[in-house]
Amino acid sequence: MQNMGIPLRMANAVHRLFGGLNMRRQRVIDALLADDLRLPLVDQYGVMTGPIAISVAAEQAARECYLVCDRVQTADAIQAGIAEVCARRGVSEPVARTLGGYIARAVDKGWWRRRLRKELVRRFEHTSIQLGLTHLRADPYISREIAIAQAAQNNENQKLLELCIATNEYGDVYSLAKLATLGTANKAIRRGELMLRIRGFEEVASVLGHVGLFWTITCPSKFHSVGGTNDGYKDFTPSDAQKYLVGVWALIRSALHRRGIRPYGFRIAEPHTDGCPHWHMLLFLAPHEVEIMERVIRKYALQMDGDEDGAQKNRVKLVKIEAGKGTAAGYIAKYVSKNIDGTGVGDHKTFESGETYVIAVDRFGDVELTASQRVTYWAQVWDIRQFQPIGGPQISVWRELSRLDEGALLHADELIRDAYQATQKVESDDPTVVQRADFARFIWAMGGPQCGRDTEIRLASREVMIAGRYETEEVEKPVGVYLARQPQVVYESVRYQWTITGPSESVGSSFARHSVGACSSPPWTRIAAASASTWTSVNKYTQPVEVAPAYQPKNKIPSPSFDESRSFHPDTGKPCIKVDHAGLYMRHKKRPPGAPSAHLTYLREKYRNPSGGCCHAFAQAA
Repeated sequence: MQNMGIPLRMANAVHRLFGGLNMRRQRVIDALLADDLRLPLVDQYGVMTGPIAISVAAEQAARECYLVCDRVQTADAIQAGIAEVCARRGVSEPVARTLGGYIARAVDKGWWRRRLRKELVRRFEHTSIQLGLTHLRADPYISREIAIAQAAQNNENQKLLELCIATNEYGDVYSLAKLATLGTANKAIRRGELMLRIRGFEEVASVLGHVGLFWTITCPSKFHSVGGTNDGYKDFTPSDAQKYLVGVWALIRSALHRRGIRPYGFRIAEPHTDGCPHWHMLLFLAPHEVEIMERVIRKYALQMDGDEDGAQKNRVKLVKIEAGKGTAAGYIAKYVSKNIDGTGVGDHKTFESGETYVIAVDRFGDVELTASQRVTYWAQVWDIRQFQPIGGPQISVWRELSRLDEGALLHADELIRDAYQATQKVESDDPTVVQRADFARFIWAMGGPQCGRDTEIRLASREVMIAGRYETEEVEKPVGVYLARQPQVVYESVRYQWTITGPSESVGSSFARHSVGACSSPPWTRIAAASASTWTSVNKYTQPVEVAPAYQPKNKIPSPSFDESRSFHPDTGKPCIKVDHAGLYMRHKKRPPGAPSAHLTYLREKYRNPSGGCCHAFAQAA
């Protein structure tokens, strides 16, 4: 598929569209044309663009940003130049606290490699959605290409964690992979903690006499591709749809708070089979507040395109959890499990277009894709938070309480001891000793489910300087908890000092120090110092870059002499290879007005009629 930039499967879908509606055909063609300045979706062999091509593109982008920083000396000009390079490649510009951190990211090949991979994966998946290849009857939730690529990436990450060794001050040694299994990265632990918290909300609601409502809110039809059959689809991505739902909930929450209604519970974001997310929300509130909530949710959930066909029936749905017909936690358990690992769910079912379908397990070579794995990869690709509490106390306080030393609580306030005991789980063969963690007990200790930020127990933190990969910054780190009425008494949590050794390091060296090495490279330190005198009080970055003393070079490295025909290493500033800029320009220059793009030229040759003429649709498009 050389010059085309999309896989054969997608090319065939494009070809099928050419006999359809002009609007859809034009949208697909325009999307292909827009890919000219970015990485192609596949290489010349039809295989999805891989790490080597991404790495080469990352080095080119980092070099461009390096040259931008050498040509200009003011903060605004540097940011404008780097922002233009980022926009041309379809990635968002760096986010940093200082100009030094901003530039450090922009000239780092590793930073570009991560961003370009994410951009490529999302663009690939969005094209699959547009062409109807991500859907119930093709690849549900996420395309097979991206699912396989994401699975491979996860496996690589796992191997890296297994090679990284953590050692604490007591000599305990673990791999990072082992430590990860002890937290919520472990799917079983994650599922168990979510169900514990949901059950805690329900137990509190039962004591207060509150009722449970299970809401489902769906996006307007213009966010849904529906397998490429929806003519009203406006090419929105799942990220766009998630932002829409977040905005709708912000309006709903504000309207309810103005009326003194503070619901609590959980929301779950899960995808339709075409990748567009919808929300399930289990919320508890007083019985007399139910009618008001119904009016508010329907008002804002139907505010956009509420008069379109099927909106009143399908966009907002409500199920009232009735006493005696099962618990709220039991009702939502299947939604939690099917969006994590599918444990205990049985067949993975989805309800679409008025019918229920079973999503079967797919196998591609030696890769097996379950429905729950597809959902997990979907959330990873689009950076969608699947589970989020609504109302209730901070979970960070719960986790900090679990780190306290019981011996340090002998003379603590009873409220602290009670909250601590709520976080403790005791396993034993003796039923009189066994104890489960009790989230409802924790909620009561914190001040109830509607306490908001005015909790009885709060998180204690201190400011520390962290020498990161790109900049040194001051961040707040939790150190324990304290009572709101006794802020001077802090109950400190137990923490360990870990030294991480990576696969390329000798034992005892610090992985953190290894990763920070790039922070003191000459380009951004020189540029920041040179441009400090040009900054004004209205600039976002108003101070010269401060490099941590431990990583400051002993001698200032002189600025390299720049040659437009050479590439410079972003860390050392030394020339690397000769670059054929004239050849690069000829390959990437804009086509003359009216001339077909490389995509359409390829398509026209590929689908030429046997009689020697070109397909009418392609001739028209070109």
